[in-house]
Amino acid sequence: MKQYLRRHIHVGNVNSKAGYITMNIKKTILCFVILLNISCVIIGLHSPPSRYVDPFYNPNFDDYPLLYLPLIKPIQADRFAGDSLWRVFLPHCPRVLVPNRQDNLVYCYAIEELEKFAVKDGVLMAYSAYVDKEADAYIQENYYHWFVLVPDKKIAEGFQTEDEFREYIQTLGIQDPSWQTPNEAFDKFIETGCLDWIPDCK
Repeated sequence: MKQYLRRHIHVGNVNSKAGYITMNIKKTILCFVILLNISCVIIGLHSPPSRYVDPFYNPNFDDYPLLYLPLIKPIQADRFAGDSLWRVFLPHCPRVLVPNRQDNLVYCYAIEELEKFAVKDGVLMAYSAYVDKEADAYIQENYYHWFVLVPDKKIAEGFQTEDEFREYIQTLGIQDPSWQTPNEAFDKFIETGCLDWIPDCK
């Protein structure tokens, strides 16, 4: 009889522990689901409605946590939620032929760690202090930090110095770009759904 009671108590303790663990797992899953739903609601509340015929300029959270900032079609900046670093991939990138290479290596730029940009009359101007530490030594020593992009004309130019950059934009009729940070632009875009360079934006 005593052995039966001991077995019964032992089994009861095991079942109690298993039930406790199962209950904790269920609570954890429930909390995760609730937080996920809250995040979706918050995104929905802060997402302005689609207003443009061209979906490129509408807010896009399909790839969340990857966030998008539409610049001049087809160019956009992106970053991950919680990250402060914006990047811009260029369909027509500035290219540099690396000298003294038998393989004729051509380096194609993207704008990593975008710090500021300006848009005027279909021209996108950008600046980043980033240097690709994995690039060829020649590229690193002569790295482009200033960029001028004109998508309609498939123009993509990069410059090492600000003086070179300003000399070039003057040939496009631009004197003093109105700079802004990508975070400033993104906050305005999420709040209003409107940016100065978006067609039909009011």
